[in-house]
Amino acid sequence: MAVVNIPPDNQIYNLGIINGTMHVYNTNNPPAAATQYNLTIIHVGNWMNVGILPGHTDSYPAGGNAVYIQNIGPSRLQVLHNDPQEERTPDDRGCGVVSEMPKV
Repeated sequence: MAVVNIPPDNQIYNLGIINGTMHVYNTNNPPAAATQYNLTIIHVGNWMNVGILPGHTDSYPAGGNAVYIQNIGPSRLQVLHNDPQEERTPDDRGCGVVSEMPKV
């Protein structure tokens, strides 16, 4: 999973081509009631002045198209998406194998 931090600086960022679904998350840093952003996914859609509450996530079908985002503020946003170069298997991560799930 790739994560891109988008500061609340009113700049338009070209995130490049994103495959599959992308997620916009409000980090609530710095704290605010809601954050506003604009989003364009070429060949898919254009969303203007979207309000997102702290700790909430909006999902969009990027589908292999170029994505542009502008964080109007006041909190930092994170864009999360599946990046094939970032995909790793449990072996790649050094995860061990267990014989059964732990009891909680």
